Amino acid sequence: MKPEFEIIDYEPCYLPELLNISLPWLKEHDILEDADIEQLEHPERTLDSGGRIFLARAGEEIVGMMMLELFGDGTCEPFKFGVKKPWRNRGIGHALMDATLAAARELHQHTAVLTSHHSLAPALHIYESYGFQHKPHDHVAFQLSDISMELKL
Repeated sequence: MKPEFEIIDYEPCYLPELLNISLPWLKEHDILEDADIEQLEHPERTLDSGGRIFLARAGEEIVGMMMLELFGDGTCEPFKFGVKKPWRNRGIGHALMDATLAAARELHQHTAVLTSHHSLAPALHIYESYGFQHKPHDHVAFQLSDISMELKL
């Protein structure tokens, strides 16, 4: 039986999908910031620094995403983790996280850090299920985030 979805690497033709996936949940939770738009409109910045962007594709539709940024010191950040509402609870989030963490390890990263918001309970549950631990938060990049987590790879 053919899987319902597959995880693929980002290509520039999918640029509009980055916004289509992320903007609805950012707006729904009232946590959209200018920095979010900047990241989503310029994915080449993540890629140019050695990072990766993974997409979940069901047929011809892009239904989920996760970006991976490298900081150059063995620390990376999985971010912009989202799955379109009709596609949630089908294992897509776990498949995206699996691909992202595997890539981080292949890229010789030793620590994954992330920031999030308390209202994003499904994402937080996935992070915790992978062993991410809550850490003090410094609000450096996103003023509206209120959670910081870390995972030793």
